[in-house]
Amino acid sequence: MIPYARIRRRFLIRCAVVPFLFLIAGRTFAQAPATPEPPAAPQPPADSTATSTEAAAPTEVVKMEEFDVTTKIDTYHMATSDMATKIPMDLKELSSSLSILNQTAIQDRDAVTLTDVTNYVTGATASQASANGFSFRGFANTGSYTQNIQIDGLQGTTLKKGGTTTANVDSIEFLKGPNIVLYGQMNPGGLMNVVTKSPMETEQTDFRFTVGTFAGQFDAPGAKQTTTVTLDNTGPVGNSTHLFYRMILDEDSSPTSRPGNYDHDFAIFPSLTYKFSPDTSFTIKIEDNRDFRHQDDGLVPIFTHGTAYGPTATYFVAPYNTMYNDNEDKATDQGEALSTFFHTLLPGGWTFRMQTRSVYHQDVVRELTVNNANVYSPTAKNASPTSLFRRQYNYVKNGHRYDYGDMNIFRTFDFGLVKDTVLLGAGGGGEFFGNARLAFGPNQLLNQAIHITDPILDQVVYPADGTGATNQLTYQTAAGEYLSNQFKVGDKLHLSAGVRHDLQKVHGENTLQPGLTLFDNKLSAYTRQVGVLYDATPEISPYVSWSQSLKPQTTIAFDATGNSAFPPESGQQWEGGLKFETPDRNFNATVAVYEINRTNVVVASGTNFTVATGNAQVGQAISRLDGEQQSKGLELETQWQPMPNWQLQGGIAFDRPIIADSITNPQTVGLDIANAPRRSGNFWTRYNIPVGELKGVGFGVGTIYNGESWAGDPTTTVYYRLSGYVRWDSSIYYSWKRINFSLNCQNVFDKRYISGAQSANTLNVGEQRKLIFSLDRRF
Repeated sequence: MIPYARIRRRFLIRCAVVPFLFLIAGRTFAQAPATPEPPAAPQPPADSTATSTEAAAPTEVVKMEEFDVTTKIDTYHMATSDMATKIPMDLKELSSSLSILNQTAIQDRDAVTLTDVTNYVTGATASQASANGFSFRGFANTGSYTQNIQIDGLQGTTLKKGGTTTANVDSIEFLKGPNIVLYGQMNPGGLMNVVTKSPMETEQTDFRFTVGTFAGQFDAPGAKQTTTVTLDNTGPVGNSTHLFYRMILDEDSSPTSRPGNYDHDFAIFPSLTYKFSPDTSFTIKIEDNRDFRHQDDGLVPIFTHGTAYGPTATYFVAPYNTMYNDNEDKATDQGEALSTFFHTLLPGGWTFRMQTRSVYHQDVVRELTVNNANVYSPTAKNASPTSLFRRQYNYVKNGHRYDYGDMNIFRTFDFGLVKDTVLLGAGGGGEFFGNARLAFGPNQLLNQAIHITDPILDQVVYPADGTGATNQLTYQTAAGEYLSNQFKVGDKLHLSAGVRHDLQKVHGENTLQPGLTLFDNKLSAYTRQVGVLYDATPEISPYVSWSQSLKPQTTIAFDATGNSAFPPESGQQWEGGLKFETPDRNFNATVAVYEINRTNVVVASGTNFTVATGNAQVGQAISRLDGEQQSKGLELETQWQPMPNWQLQGGIAFDRPIIADSITNPQTVGLDIANAPRRSGNFWTRYNIPVGELKGVGFGVGTIYNGESWAGDPTTTVYYRLSGYVRWDSSIYYSWKRINFSLNCQNVFDKRYISGAQSANTLNVGEQRKLIFSLDRRF
């Protein structure tokens, strides 16, 4: 990325942030007394003839702050949302599955990043610590792009490989299955929408501090700490009844429990809202994130019988505190974003909304990597118990810029028996992805190799840059128009229908060889979705829906001829289910069955180019177009608040994501997709003691279950089973005045497990036991 552009955008960000600091300072000084307090009245002289009663100063009455130890728990249930349809709707009226973790649910689990709570969503599985390192309904969202993560309804995360902080998160919405009609290109498993915090009309300041320590098999308590400090200040600017602000400052030190690891994150989130009237407002939000961490490629599977494929593949890993990355191996993420929101009520009852989002992001990794080497001695495709490991030098800079917007209007027409809410909208923008490999090799020499089970690190320096260098630039423009209708027929029948047209263009080149690497792909397509829901009783509503997805292929995937013009990936889902809700809304449950079919899937072949071919350079992976993937499943999720001081939330999922058809590898049909457990579940409950000496003390208990899954790719020679695991968490809470205390224990029983696969030959290690103390003070 151009240094001048980086300097300019940082300057613009700072120019936008500084006024907020002055606003806060101005409010502080404005509220200070204008004149000093008058001096105390003089005391009567010692020889005064007044009686002692007359001479005594009036008794000062000190009024203590009233407070009550509350035992009520704010509900985890969200009754309405506008994510599924882009208009506010009751969740019980949606003919689709939508899960929401609100701020109460997030804080009760002491989540620092979004990955701390992803596994508490039914049908979702976190396999990596990166922002997009999760799967929905069996389909992974990892990769160079982040189409399946929305920030306030538009794509573009400021961090990609670092975990996204929860400091600026109001709620997280998980829309299951394809929903391209309203949101554009996506993977078919579902969307995660992060709803960020907005300015409030009443003054409020929250201070949150957490300190954690690992207390598991490899660390005594206090050996490694984590800390989080967050300040959240909001309210009117001065005495204005129209202008409101919010300023969030967040600093995290959240290393993993792995030896030598560190992870420092700094973030600032200023925002302003101007409310012209109750129906018209404009909001601007800024995000500035910086993340610095030690690179960790995880562990390597060590196969014991010479095979790395299928149910008979047996392997082990080195002790869970084994590191293959030198202390010098580092990674950084940094990003800035500017978002705007405008809405107003137009004549005729139409509501108009317009929003934009611009993001500048860069991540850098420089390391001797485990992930790309696959060079063992004695020479073999995979590691064996006696192998030495020759790592590969890797130095990559990725730059990403998003500029997207969306504009729509909606209105409800009342035709008596039928009410029709019409939504018309258009959205689009541009996207740039720069993939600069300053070095992709060489592999280390044999005398520089490390042992697979007892490595000695920090013995070599990085080689010179240049091997396998590429500078791939990709430009994408997109425009889409959509129409959606929500019908209500009588008091019981709800119908929905939508259609979208997308026009996209992708072009780019490798600037190191521009004459050989130019490419240009175009896409024009229509997608649709329909749904029906019927209120059989006031409590029970069955539903059925059908929806599609579409996604252009990444242009840095090349077939064996070096061609990157793969046809777009498409998907469709059938879903049926039942929704139940009691009249008081204290108990909610959803049962869903679904089938998702995904076609034109591009998969890795497991080999790299050894000579420059077509648009591909030496060292780049060879991909190929496969047939079809399919995911069939059943989900049950529920939440119940039987009394104000007790709440439960949980769900289970049975899923079967498989290769349904393969053009070149028909023998793989029926085999499972990687990082997709067939069974998963989660549960969380909190109870506050309502009476007695321990009134106000609360207890939370949670569990996460992921069943067996697979790593690698069944279309290659590396494909093996990962064991399932169960992790237990717990919390103790207490509220005093406006201070909330909690002590959280993650992984109570210090379960040692592999959380998922980073790649075919690298595995992520689950965290050991961790204790987290937090203090939250509201002013």
